[in-house]
Amino acid sequence: MRMVCMFVLLASICGYSQQKTQLPKDSLALLDGLMLRYNTIEKLSDSTSTFFDKKPIPVQRFKINSNIRVQTSCNLTGGTFDTVTANYLLEIAIDDDNSLRKKFVDAIYKYWVEKDEKYIERYKNSSEKLHLYYANGDYVLYKKPLSNNVGAYYTFYFKNKIMKVSFVGFDTKSGFGGLSSFLNELVQFRFERNQINPKYEMKFDPKLFMKLYKENAFAVKTTKK
Repeated sequence: MRMVCMFVLLASICGYSQQKTQLPKDSLALLDGLMLRYNTIEKLSDSTSTFFDKKPIPVQRFKINSNIRVQTSCNLTGGTFDTVTANYLLEIAIDDDNSLRKKFVDAIYKYWVEKDEKYIERYKNSSEKLHLYYANGDYVLYKKPLSNNVGAYYTFYFKNKIMKVSFVGFDTKSGFGGLSSFLNELVQFRFERNQINPKYEMKFDPKLFMKLYKENAFAVKTTKK
């Protein structure tokens, strides 16, 4: 994000802000593994949410307000761009029984295994609703929204957590791409050894994904005693 300010590392999570914000440590437990750009972050009341048509599960909810760069008008010369402030709702849950991870991974595999060879070879130019980012054994599964409209949302799976990110709306000035800007500008995922930046990561080869899937590479990692 283009801005003239220093990002402040928020204690107890892998997060950084456009303006320092303090929250109780226990309320940030489920944000482990996330790096977020924001002006403010607010812990909302806990609730429940539904993922992949399974029964509702408990979620912690956070609202963030962030600066993003969006296109504010479109014309023959390409349009105009401006920095605006946008709001997002984060709903985060622990996948206690790993059923959501399995359903997510199975859905990606089913999508690609049913495609023909020519389609798979053109994966770099395709826009899939279900896919993943992968880095040396660490991965983020994601499901794209149907639109950038208010109420639309991304779904992410990382570090045994599932997260829904909904676009709440702009503060005052608006533009195009409020939700997609969250992925492109506001979020990174941090693991013990790797960091995944969705904006810059290349699309993952579906052939390699299917190979890893058959090798059970997306199963939950356990620590040997």
